[in-house]
Amino acid sequence: MKMDNVVDAIQEMALQLRKISEIAYNQYKPIASDLCSRDASLREVEYTLDRMLDFCGDDAVLGLFKDICRHYFDIYPEMIAYQINSYREIWDTE
Repeated sequence: MKMDNVVDAIQEMALQLRKISEIAYNQYKPIASDLCSRDASLREVEYTLDRMLDFCGDDAVLGLFKDICRHYFDIYPEMIAYQINSYREIWDTE
């Protein structure tokens, strides 16, 4: 494969990844707003955060993830701590 083709392929993958991140954000935004407007069950919050983790490489989705964590930290501190640690294991490069 020529270098130009490799660069084109990488650019296309980056574009597709950005599109997927935008879709994830648009799907999770109303869910995060709903969860932050009430006190949901541990199971519901944990389920949502578990699925959001896959998309937290995107700053916008990460913002939603953080909003939910902040809202529920005092209610479900152990689960939120677990979710934050999971985020760090997957995405934190420092």
